[in-house]
Amino acid sequence: MYPQDGPASFDIREFARTAQGSHRSAIDLAPLVEEPLGTDSARLLRALRDSERATLHRMRDLLVTATHKDARVTAFLTTWMFERYWIADALDTVLDASPAARHLPATVGPARRVRAERRERRGPIRRSVVAGITGTRIVAEHMTTGLVDEWIGQAAYRRLAGASPAMESIVDPLIEVKKRHVRFLAEEAERLLTHSVRAQRVTRRALRRTAWPLGAVDRSHHERAFFERQVFGDGDGRAEARGIRDRIAALPGIGAGAAATVESRLLPAPHGGKSGAD
Repeated sequence: MYPQDGPASFDIREFARTAQGSHRSAIDLAPLVEEPLGTDSARLLRALRDSERATLHRMRDLLVTATHKDARVTAFLTTWMFERYWIADALDTVLDASPAARHLPATVGPARRVRAERRERRGPIRRSVVAGITGTRIVAEHMTTGLVDEWIGQAAYRRLAGASPAMESIVDPLIEVKKRHVRFLAEEAERLLTHSVRAQRVTRRALRRTAWPLGAVDRSHHERAFFERQVFGDGDGRAEARGIRDRIAALPGIGAGAAATVESRLLPAPHGGKSGAD
């Protein structure tokens, strides 16, 4: 694997030892009776719940590649998956208590077809073969795309927290849990990209081709369009997208081009068309 410049600052043992389990006992649902969620907030909550639930599928895709040979990364992923499971459970609790969640549009529907996303539509066997050719450089790709996905998720959680004081009190502890995920992914992405120009090239290509947030390639077009509009569709959302672009551009060897592509694909397209570059 890649060389390590001195000891890492993220303590994997401490992360595993202090993993956050169920949030149910800390969730106060009473204020939601007085100030229930609106339809758009409930729909965004469902989208975030589905994203957290999809972690097991993400793990399947990661662990058929060279990523599974990195002991530090796999140790992180085990606890990461555990914490995301319980975050999804917390969001389920809120959805169950929200009348608006009972009348949301169905999630099924025609998928968005974008040429740049064809790689993500490959089955697990083809992905495994391609990953084998890429070799250990794919670890940098996985850490970086995971980091960008967490930044996008944080923007969505902040939008949800802004729905009401009740939601803020529920969402803020979940954001705190996820901050540790960001810290690890940022540290590893920085390290792995710094040590390999080829890893930078592989990662730039992946950033341009990925459907955001991760897993969106399997969602219906109308659900993807809703997420883009709800999270990034107004002035505050566009500022969030610019912030994500700037953080991506600052990563070693990534640069402004790939970062701008990600930003363009986060923003909703005019009149409900496909977002970003095809």
